[in-house]
Amino acid sequence: MTSIKKKTKCRFAALGQAGLLLFILIIASGCRTAANKPGAVIGPFYKPTNYHLAGGEMPVDMRRVALLPLTSALDTREHQSGRSILQETLFTQVAKAGLFEIVIVPPSKMRTLTGKSTWRMIEELPNDFIERIMDEYDCHGVLFSHLSVYQPYPPLSIGWRMGLVHLDSESNNGTVVWEIDEVFNAGEKHVINSAIRNSVKNGLSDPELDYDFGLLNSPRRFGRYTAEEVVLTMKRLAEPLNAALAEGEHVPLDPKKGVFYGRVPAEGQTP
Repeated sequence: MTSIKKKTKCRFAALGQAGLLLFILIIASGCRTAANKPGAVIGPFYKPTNYHLAGGEMPVDMRRVALLPLTSALDTREHQSGRSILQETLFTQVAKAGLFEIVIVPPSKMRTLTGKSTWRMIEELPNDFIERIMDEYDCHGVLFSHLSVYQPYPPLSIGWRMGLVHLDSESNNGTVVWEIDEVFNAGEKHVINSAIRNSVKNGLSDPELDYDFGLLNSPRRFGRYTAEEVVLTMKRLAEPLNAALAEGEHVPLDPKKGVFYGRVPAEGQTP
């Protein structure tokens, strides 16, 4: 009889230990799930700091901007691939910012107008550069964009150097209104946190998976985060001039002139 009681007591003790283990696993699983919910990514986070808006405001007549072809620091295969991957991403983010109507200047059109398919803001531009761009696109500004750093393997690293130039038709001159020079290094914890938080916000990420693969191994996805963050620095400094353009429709109008983002112009008008 005593032996039976001892065996029964042992069984209950074993069941108690198993129940406790099961309880711990459930709690751990619950915590893990909570960490994956949108908004649950824990900081510190990264914010660009090396940017400037001249005069503290956007010119009131900056209603249409021509986006020039993306350039890069090197002409290697990696940088060529980076330009191909990130050019459309950058243009899309500028359009979504809704600060102005934008029109893309394709490299082929740039070559026709200026003799070169790409230009950097620091280069000596042709004397009639501004006049030709304004005549062709009826724009009030141009946006230069440049990949200063592009490392498409872990830790990913992408650097943007950009400048928004306000055009003056009377003086045939341009004034730099906004510029940024920022490098995003996925080897830094606060950059990783910000990239994952951004991806979760846009419904493109699973925080736990992205620590091991996915976002932090994808130049396209990481590049999307960096492009959005760079453009947001401009948006934070200047309210949209036209709220109707905040979402930015993608409307191909004239292959010779490029792709127009924003409102569809009235009939008879050209972008």
